[in-house]
Amino acid sequence: MIYNCNTNICCDQQCLKKQLIPTYAEIKIPNTSLACKYTQHKVPNIRIRDEIKYIHTENQQLNLQIYHLHLSVANTWRNTWLYIHHTIEEKLQREAQMEYKTRDKKLNKSAQTQTRTPQQEHTFYPRVVNNTDVSFSNCKMALLQKGLKYNLHSKQKNWLRNLALEAEIAIS
Repeated sequence: MIYNCNTNICCDQQCLKKQLIPTYAEIKIPNTSLACKYTQHKVPNIRIRDEIKYIHTENQQLNLQIYHLHLSVANTWRNTWLYIHHTIEEKLQREAQMEYKTRDKKLNKSAQTQTRTPQQEHTFYPRVVNNTDVSFSNCKMALLQKGLKYNLHSKQKNWLRNLALEAEIAIS
């Protein structure tokens, strides 16, 4: 039982480290507001930390029970208790190693399913397509890329002044 507590603690700590959400910590909130999304993101970590605290207290109680049991059995069996204790410990160690291996497999499997692979970025069509024979400078293309609703600033910068001068020259 105490080895199960230790494997649970180890598994939960690995989940926190790898930012994985075990099935017991999954919580679904139906709303899509920012507060709900924030809560949806934070609650699993809080749930895992609470579970670790709970398992630690359970582990402490089990340690105390094992200590008292160990003392009473050692008084009863005296010399043979060391051999008995050693064989029990070996069996428990083997079982714990098997449990750690199964937990690692579960963690690796959930890491593969929960990792967010970057989706293809959506490519937008270019705002400006030059179908004319006139070639535009980089400054002009940058201004056109800003779109139809772009508001020119009252303070003209150098490239805007140059653009205005070029437009006046082209008109005359």
